[in-house]
Amino acid sequence: MKPVMSTNAESSGGEPHGMPRKVNRWGRGYWQLWVGIIFSGGFLILALHGIDLNETANTLRRVNVPILSLAVLGFVFSNAAKAFRWRMLLAVRKSPAFSRAFSVLSIGMVVNSFLPARLGDFTRAYLMGEAEAESKVFVLGTVALEKVSDLLFVLLSMMVLFSQMTLPGWLTGPARGTAIALAFLIPCLVLLAWQREFIVRLGERISRYVPSAWKDWLVRQTLYGLTSLDIMRRPSLLVGLFVWSLITWILGVLTNHLVFISLGISIPIWASLLLLVVLQVGTAVPSSPGRVGVFQYLVILTLSIFAMDKNVALGYSVILYLVIYVPMVLIGGYCLLREKINWQKIDDAVAILNRLRKKNK
Repeated sequence: MKPVMSTNAESSGGEPHGMPRKVNRWGRGYWQLWVGIIFSGGFLILALHGIDLNETANTLRRVNVPILSLAVLGFVFSNAAKAFRWRMLLAVRKSPAFSRAFSVLSIGMVVNSFLPARLGDFTRAYLMGEAEAESKVFVLGTVALEKVSDLLFVLLSMMVLFSQMTLPGWLTGPARGTAIALAFLIPCLVLLAWQREFIVRLGERISRYVPSAWKDWLVRQTLYGLTSLDIMRRPSLLVGLFVWSLITWILGVLTNHLVFISLGISIPIWASLLLLVVLQVGTAVPSSPGRVGVFQYLVILTLSIFAMDKNVALGYSVILYLVIYVPMVLIGGYCLLREKINWQKIDDAVAILNRLRKKNK
């Protein structure tokens, strides 16, 4: 089924005014892009410092293609598991087809990787809302729940790693920060889910002080956002969220480890788990499109904990990068064509985000 792009405010969960057709997809100027390029350039210099490219090339020549193909499948299956998870979260209101969830998720991943400010998360909420005639605020709430779930697994992974090995000090701070964030977020989400009626009444009272053109919209969007948290009141769905999140993490660890095996590198499975955690957290660092430089440096830094030769670590980072980004771009590009989504739709999503930012200033 191809998406039907809805234009009315109710189905889109949008605003009562039209959106501009021409937008600057980078926000105000290109400063985010340039900050990312500077960060990536600095990390790339650090990654290449002291590197013997001949040794790195020797590492690349050792790759076992059949095993590397299994790593690519592991990455694809991991994304499929994420699509099943997202579909389950959306089922609180209306469950889309798996193909739709997978397509929009894949498009969002490409946008996240090549545009700044995590725009892919907002873009896929917008595209799914358009395709399924669903509230974008509700869809964005399900994306937020995904991020909280991933944050929980970052913390659980860190607890496992701390019990198995000695980790450097630069990992202790993020572990504490994650624990503090979850200690605040999870009780807030539970409270919002179980006190929905009270929050809606509060929203109605606040709406008395906003222009009448926005009153109904504010109350409606508050209800949509709270509806995305209904999973907190349904134990079976909570178990499903945990299980699918666990599957995605197992497949992520498996992908990392299969790349090690394909290069003939013998290393504990904890290295693959730690690498997954570091790369997950490291995506918050500003970087150039494709995260070139930042990705390689994080891999080399992580593998230095296991006393791996820097030339070998760089070779591994190159192969892992290709395993992740080549399928991501190919699948995301195919899904853009399949869903008949052009860059104007992505521009529209960014336009809405920019307008929301201006209103909050």
